[in-house]
Amino acid sequence: MSMNIFKAKKGNKVRYMDRGGYDKEREWDSKHLVKGQAYTIDRVEIHQSSTTVYLDEVPGRGFNSVCFNDVFEEVNGIDYGRIHQLTNAEFTHFVKDKVEKSLEWKRLERFLISIEDFGCDPHEDPPVIVIDVKVTGMLWTFWFDTDEGKYNYSVLGEDVVNRYLAIAKGEKPELPGVYTYD
Repeated sequence: MSMNIFKAKKGNKVRYMDRGGYDKEREWDSKHLVKGQAYTIDRVEIHQSSTTVYLDEVPGRGFNSVCFNDVFEEVNGIDYGRIHQLTNAEFTHFVKDKVEKSLEWKRLERFLISIEDFGCDPHEDPPVIVIDVKVTGMLWTFWFDTDEGKYNYSVLGEDVVNRYLAIAKGEKPELPGVYTYD
């Protein structure tokens, strides 16, 4: 799978894979790039039938985006590389998009990857990968079904937990200050 051109931003990393595109392109590319090496995106130009990637390391020269894969690294204490290794690029981008928006205004408190095999043989019943990201006041839980490639997430806020605990104790909970409607 090649890089996700719609998620590519200046400063992101991509890895040159020396595949895809035209033979002449790859011949020229291999003189300037090393297969398997990571490069930094300067900019991306999306055209009708192709996408050109410009790299900081090779100024002024564009490359065909199909020759690259996304590189996931640890950012803000979250190991996106490990998430990608256990799942896929689409899910990793999904988690990163959700979490990075929260980290603009909240602080990371805990990051955890769990593999839920339900006590079964992982060769017969592929596991579910569970990613928990605790930020100030809320918990993101993402899960990825390694068998079907399906994924989803939930968000649990401290206000909901505190309300539940108060009700469970027979106490009157504090009312939330803000209500939202769909």
